[in-house]
Amino acid sequence: MKKLFAKFVNRETISYGIFGVLTTLLNIFLFRFLLFVNVEYKIANLVTLVLVKLAAYICNKNFVFKSHCDNFWELCKEVLRFVFARGATALIDYSGLILLVEVAQFDKMYSKIFVTVLVIVINYVVGKKHVFKSKKDGTALEKERETR
Repeated sequence: MKKLFAKFVNRETISYGIFGVLTTLLNIFLFRFLLFVNVEYKIANLVTLVLVKLAAYICNKNFVFKSHCDNFWELCKEVLRFVFARGATALIDYSGLILLVEVAQFDKMYSKIFVTVLVIVINYVVGKKHVFKSKKDGTALEKERETR
């Protein structure tokens, strides 16, 4: 039981939780502010997604996964993996919000919160497994280097 607990509750998951809460608050408050100033909700969501994804990259790279790239090419590949992965979850966020608001007729804010929580979980798994690959974990990045 202790091993299982340690696997899921560690520095990485705690820092992901902290920065996840901060970026989620930014996401929701920025979305709410843009709605308040009468920006159409689809545009508000798009603007919010772009700004929050940028903040998330900086936080995840530097504080959560503590990713280090040995050269510019590795950094470019990491950024591209992040953009691709977060672009995919941004589509889930964007289309999920529209689906909940326009098809299911749910409240915009409650829908935004629901979709955001779903995306947070997906982002952690994708970030851990595919974007911020640790060299010490024996991940694909290390294996890729060994095959060169």
